[in-house]
Amino acid sequence: MHTENLSKIYKDFWGRDKVIALDDLNLTIKRGEVFGLLGPNGSGKSTTIKLLLGLIFPTAGSAYV
Repeated sequence: MHTENLSKIYKDFWGRDKVIALDDLNLTIKRGEVFGLLGPNGSGKSTTIKLLLGLIFPTAGSAYV
């Protein structure tokens, strides 16, 4: 799995930037490695998983699984 400059900005009803959920994530996890996502509330853990699963689309960057 590999991400390059992955970013997600949620917008409000009028299309204005509202919340920066993920900002320029660069991450590489090789086959066979075990990896955990840890962090406080609002740090982008769920957003990262949703982007990797294709449930939501990134604002910028790319992810490869």
